[in-house]
Amino acid sequence: MALVERIQAAVARTEILPFKVEVATEAQMDGVIQLRAASYGKHLPELGAKLREPEAADFAYGCEVFVATSKLDGTVLGTLRTHSNVMEPLPLQMSLALSSDFQGQRMVESTRLCIKGTSGSSLVRAALFKAFHRYCLAQNVDFMMATGRRPVDRIYDSLLFTDVGPAGVFYPMTFTGGVPHRVMYLDPQRAQRLYVGAQHPHTDFFFEKVHPDIDISGAKHLAESLWMCPDHQPGNWKAPAPTSAAAMSLK
Repeated sequence: MALVERIQAAVARTEILPFKVEVATEAQMDGVIQLRAASYGKHLPELGAKLREPEAADFAYGCEVFVATSKLDGTVLGTLRTHSNVMEPLPLQMSLALSSDFQGQRMVESTRLCIKGTSGSSLVRAALFKAFHRYCLAQNVDFMMATGRRPVDRIYDSLLFTDVGPAGVFYPMTFTGGVPHRVMYLDPQRAQRLYVGAQHPHTDFFFEKVHPDIDISGAKHLAESLWMCPDHQPGNWKAPAPTSAAAMSLK
């Protein structure tokens, strides 16, 4: 292929977004916190009030806060925080014992997903999950993990996440005050094949298009020698009872 053709092909694959996705800076954290408090406060007022301050996990090793900000005025449009099980269990593991399939596996959990309600909210969400996926590939992660209360769980369904146990079962999560959530996972190494096979509408966006505005270069590399993948903290965990399928399973 001639140089001009290669350049044309690269340009055709490149898509410019009206916002940036990156690791949040200290200056951006105020906007992140305000969006969290407002988003969670609509459905979980007590939790929303607690989220008016930064959380320890925002600065912990093995965690990253991704933020989407408008190029026009710097407004925070969306955010999510990743938790890895490098040296500590995932937040969801404080509420649910995962099966042996997940023991000793490198996992990263998506938490505090918040999207500002705008006409472009679905694009912002897709870009944040592309950043999440690219981050997991860069860290050689085995499983991307997520929890979702109803109806947020349908977002993860649409992204082809799979339940860790029986389909559609919800489990009380301690980090949301006991609100039942589905617990789901996706293998980042197999995601592209899965999306192509399902003819998913986001396949091109996630795997074919190049997005210079999605930049994960600010994320810390998680050293190979530090991955401990613990199950849970002894003495600080109690297995919850899943919510009955009749009451909470998907229709």
